[in-house]
Amino acid sequence: MSFYPRSLLRLVLLGNLLMMLPLLAAIVYSEITVERITEQSELMAGEANRAGQLSWELPEDLRQMERILRQYVVLGDPSLIDDYVVARNEWRRRSATFAEIPLIKSLAPKIGELMAMEDNAYRSLGSSGEGLPELQTTVTLILERSIAMADEAARIVDAERLSFRKRAEELRDRLMVGIAAALITALVLLLLGRRLMARLLSRVERAVQALGEGQLDRRIALRGPDDLKRIGERLEWLRCRLRELEEQRTRVLRHVSHELKTPLAALREGSSLLSDQVAGPLTPQQSRIVGIMHSNALRLQTLIDGLLRLQRAEHALDRFERVRLRFDDVIQQVLATQQLAVRDRRLRIMGTLAPLAVTGGREEITTIVSNLVANAIKYSPAGGTINLSLTRDGDQAVFNVVDQGPGIPKDDRAKIFEPFFRARGTANSVAGTGLGLAIASEFVHAHHGLLALLDSPAGAHFQVRLPLSREQS
Repeated sequence: MSFYPRSLLRLVLLGNLLMMLPLLAAIVYSEITVERITEQSELMAGEANRAGQLSWELPEDLRQMERILRQYVVLGDPSLIDDYVVARNEWRRRSATFAEIPLIKSLAPKIGELMAMEDNAYRSLGSSGEGLPELQTTVTLILERSIAMADEAARIVDAERLSFRKRAEELRDRLMVGIAAALITALVLLLLGRRLMARLLSRVERAVQALGEGQLDRRIALRGPDDLKRIGERLEWLRCRLRELEEQRTRVLRHVSHELKTPLAALREGSSLLSDQVAGPLTPQQSRIVGIMHSNALRLQTLIDGLLRLQRAEHALDRFERVRLRFDDVIQQVLATQQLAVRDRRLRIMGTLAPLAVTGGREEITTIVSNLVANAIKYSPAGGTINLSLTRDGDQAVFNVVDQGPGIPKDDRAKIFEPFFRARGTANSVAGTGLGLAIASEFVHAHHGLLALLDSPAGAHFQVRLPLSREQS
């Protein structure tokens, strides 16, 4: 069961949506937090204003009640009692409102106690006013306590403000932590999404690279969204098509090469017979023509043999028998076969060969060394020096061939291992088919090694790296 969306675009959109979810959650949390702080601030401000206003109005009401009682003592006017009752009711109403404010609910028992004191003193007033002194004393005492209670209410309000500020700071800190967590989560999701996309696209890249490198034996199957799977199916079709074309090319090349060998051998034998004047004497002009025919027949024979070796090299990975070889002995044997060419050009072979063993095909490794050494001999100037060295680097045998020839132009280095390619300046001056380095490169690759052209102050420097045999590594 696939958990991928049906298309790559949907996968991108889903990734963006998942990345946005933590940010949306942070925005919603921020909105709720700010709204909560605003509501609490407005509520506290309203309660603080009412408490402050009543804290000022209640003592004023008591002072008014106290003045009315003093006037009653001086004037004895019964209507003043009615005024006292009006002032008294207003004070009790405001006291009840003051006691209901949640911000100062701790003062409600004290307010009730003051109201009870005033109520008891008012009831003792009597119709003749005998309880007036007690009422005056009680009102004065209640006024003093109201002033003290107003100060206490102010302290409660200030403490609540400090507490609210602290809670607001805590909410702000939680909000910042939430936003930071949302950003980190979004970043993590972004990185995970990017890693997933990179992994999906890297599969396509590896598949295309394998096709470009000619690795046609591995089946291509891409996992992911449906459109990516369809790309994989088209790449698999392309792989099969390329493999089919490669097999056709190999088959045609093999048949053509073999078909050309027979008439070419007859042509070469005929030119040799004519050159030996078996059929009769030749004029000088006829001898030159026969020589041209014979040399071109030999060149064509060399080219066909090279094509056959290149074909074998391209398919050498599973075809040669792997044996343990002394790499230095193979190099010595190749040098022995090249002695005549070295002597004719008066060349010097220098360097050291470490006794190293590798595992591979004897004929294939011999071809690698032979092609590189033959190239160095061919392009070295007469009387020049060729440096050969065989050293160990970790679990690899490193074979270096350095000549004093014209070298390889920088613009040609990227193509030097391609079949039939010859560097500029050498195509006309030195004979060759342009297949030796291509064959050597294929054989080195079949041995899981590396053939490279390194920078050199003069001439060409080729380096071969092959894995050492298990016994020696």
